[in-house]
Amino acid sequence: MNDLNNVRVAVVTSTYARTDGDCQVPWMRELVARTKDKVEDIRVFAPAFKGFKSHTVDGVPVHRFRYAPAKIEALTHDEGAPSKSKRISHKLLAIPYIICGMIAVFLWCRKYKINVLHVHWPFPHGLWAILPKQLLGVKVIAMSHGAELAMARRSKVIRMVLGWLLRQADVRCANSSHTANEIFNVSGKADTQVIPYGATVSVKTGKEGKEEEPTLLFCGRLVQRKGIDVLLKALPHVLDKQKVKLVITGEGDCKEEWMQLTEELNLSEHVTFAGFVSNEELASLYGLCAAYVHPAIFDDNGDTEGLGVVLIEALSYRKPVIASAVGGIVDVVKHKETGILVEEKRPRKLAKAILEVLEDKQLAKSLGDQGYKHVSRFFDWSRIARKTSEMYKGKLVPSNEG
Repeated sequence: MNDLNNVRVAVVTSTYARTDGDCQVPWMRELVARTKDKVEDIRVFAPAFKGFKSHTVDGVPVHRFRYAPAKIEALTHDEGAPSKSKRISHKLLAIPYIICGMIAVFLWCRKYKINVLHVHWPFPHGLWAILPKQLLGVKVIAMSHGAELAMARRSKVIRMVLGWLLRQADVRCANSSHTANEIFNVSGKADTQVIPYGATVSVKTGKEGKEEEPTLLFCGRLVQRKGIDVLLKALPHVLDKQKVKLVITGEGDCKEEWMQLTEELNLSEHVTFAGFVSNEELASLYGLCAAYVHPAIFDDNGDTEGLGVVLIEALSYRKPVIASAVGGIVDVVKHKETGILVEEKRPRKLAKAILEVLEDKQLAKSLGDQGYKHVSRFFDWSRIARKTSEMYKGKLVPSNEG
């Protein structure tokens, strides 16, 4: 076991902030920043993006490896490797990506005397940990978020490789109980640690939503598993009873399709697609909204929400949350306690839940207050950073506690 006073960690990931103002995977950046003073050394190992060089973010070294000419080096960042890998041009980058990553991570581990590798998305990144583990004795923590498990459901080969990589890891970790169950199904290992992440938007006081025209809010990538089409189809049923506005933030490959659906349903005057927004703008939207709605689904590939940090953020603002009962969402939203859960892909049921919250102010306040208490306890960054550093040091007692 590593000396508790000599823990040198490398966080291995496909995507990381390229500048201080970059909004890529903010929860991972927050986790690294929160744990950097709890170990001797922490670094990030990640691929380059269009020739982007190694740099520093939040005082943490971020080492970038090259795997293709800068012009086409875009397998990661902005959209996500799983989505991009569906394109033939990006599939061709997978082999150099994996090989160059294996070489770079091994050389960096040896150079910086790394003794703990925290590998996010263990397929394919668990392959990068093989040489450090076998030749350098590095401890490997495999952290699953859900996307790699969805890929395993589509491919027997990926399922076999991922299962093997998870079994080779010294510690298996997941962002939710749902993801932990998926790890068990793939690897046969039932000792997965559940360590979630917390909110990345600071809570600020501001104006409350207008009583006469409440605002519904959704935040996230506009991809199929977010289920925004379900929310748009539910909205006319809400408008039959009460006038509302819907603000949708984020970008993604379904945006044009959903904007077209908005026009077809004659909802253009009620729906705003705000695109990417800053943390300051997002904080204002959380403060102004009357309710946060997250209609996630299992998409065509069997993928769904691994956790849903936006739910944690909304509850941090004491806002009532209406969400689908899928994936890791159920770790955050407890039905009629910290929010309302509905069956996925059911617009009328979603509309009924939204109206229930909008029409019952006492219920809305109770859900927001109880939700705030829940996330303050279980999704607190100090607690998450402590559990993560204990995991690095080998002190964490096996538990499936959230």
